[in-house]
Amino acid sequence: MKKERKTLLNGCSRTSVFISPKNYKSFTAKSKFPREWRVTCRFYDPNFSDQYPDGFQFRKKFTSDNLQELKIMAQLCSEEMEEMLDVKNYNPLTKEYMSEKVNKLHPYLPLIQALNKAHINLNTGWSIEYGKEVKRCINRVEKFLYFTDFPDILINEVRTWHIKTILDGLNLTNSMFNHSRSHLQALFKELAQYGCCDINPVDNVVKKAEEIKMRDVLTKEQMYCVHKFLKEKCYTFYRYGKIFFYSAGRTTELFKVKKCDVDLENQEYKVLIKKGKLYTWVKKIIIPAAIPYWKEILSECNDDSEFIFSKGLIPGEVCISPKQISRRWKRHVKDSDNIKDSHGNVIKVTADFYTHKHLFLDILDEMSHEELIPVINPAQRMSNHTRITTTNIYTQGKEARKNKDLKKLMVE
Repeated sequence: MKKERKTLLNGCSRTSVFISPKNYKSFTAKSKFPREWRVTCRFYDPNFSDQYPDGFQFRKKFTSDNLQELKIMAQLCSEEMEEMLDVKNYNPLTKEYMSEKVNKLHPYLPLIQALNKAHINLNTGWSIEYGKEVKRCINRVEKFLYFTDFPDILINEVRTWHIKTILDGLNLTNSMFNHSRSHLQALFKELAQYGCCDINPVDNVVKKAEEIKMRDVLTKEQMYCVHKFLKEKCYTFYRYGKIFFYSAGRTTELFKVKKCDVDLENQEYKVLIKKGKLYTWVKKIIIPAAIPYWKEILSECNDDSEFIFSKGLIPGEVCISPKQISRRWKRHVKDSDNIKDSHGNVIKVTADFYTHKHLFLDILDEMSHEELIPVINPAQRMSNHTRITTTNIYTQGKEARKNKDLKKLMVE
C-alpha cells in the first residue's frame, strides 16, 4: 500500500521522516550498532517530476561512537527536518524557502533574498541612482557573507551583532559605513512590517563619526568666467547652467520637466519631488533673470509632452540621466586649461557643478541679511526646503555674515 504523503506549498509533498537504522530504539550499550545513522524523507516537487519521479531523497547523515549521542541526534535531526519542510517551507531541490507568492516576504527567507525582495518593494519610491546605490550595498553584504560563520542565516535570525559584524568586515570609510547602515535600516524597516523580524536590528548599530569637509564653491567672479567660457564652447550646457543656477533646484527634477509643466506667464514650473514613498507636485519659481533662458528653450519644443532637457540638453522625447551633467562639467570645465579671468590668468576649477546651487542660495541669503530684498527666507523658499537647517548647509557664507556686526562692535 502506497504511503500517504504530507501536502506542502506549491504542489510539493513529502513522505514521513524515518530514521535509519530502522530498529535503532532496540539498541543497547552492548549491541553492535552502526556508527553512521541517517534521517531521511522523500520530497516531491512537480517541477522536478521528470528528474525525480520517485521523489528526491532528502537526507541528513551523522556519526558517533556513542549510542546515546546517536539517539539524541536522531531525534533532533528528525524534528529539525520536519520543521524545515513543514514550517519553514524549505525546498531541498531548489535550496530555497518557498512562499505562496513569488514576491511574498516571510520570516524564513535567507537574508540576501529578503533584502532583495525589500529592495524591489521600496525601489519604486527611490530615484534610479539611489536604488542602484542600495543594490550595490546588498551585493557587498552578499559577498562578505560567504566568508562568515553565518552565510545561510535566515532573516528572522538576524541580530544587531550580525549587522555590526558585516559592516565592520566590509572595511568601509566612516561615511560609507553610515550610508550602508542607512540603506540596511530602510530595508529592515520594510521587512519588519512583514513580520520578517521582531525589531529592526540596524537601529542599535551606532553611526561612526564623520569629518565634515568644506565643499569647494565657485565665487561670483569664477562663475562669471566659467559661464563666459561655456557660452562660447558649449552653449546648451551654458544655458542649462543658467537655468539651474537661478532655479535653486536639482538636476533630477529639471530633467523630468516637460513643456506642459511650465507656466512662464505666471513665472512657475512644477516638479515631482519623491521622498520615500511620498510623491508631491511642487510649484517652483522662475525669477526674472532666468526668463530669457526659459523662453528660448521652450521655443525649441515641438510639443507640450517633450522634456525640455533631453539629449544634447535640448528638448526631446527621452528623459536622460542626471549623471550627464557631472560628466559634462568634468570634461568641459574641470579638465579645461582655457578658462581665464579678466587678467588672462587660467582658472582651475575644482568645485562641482552642484555648487551653482550653493552660490545662488548664498547670494539670496546675503541679500536678505542686508535687507536688499524684503522676502522672508528667500533661500529656503526657492529651494523648497522644509527646514531652515537644510538651507543652512548650502548657505556657507551665512556664518561670516552673522558675525559681521560683531566685528564692528565698539566696547570701551
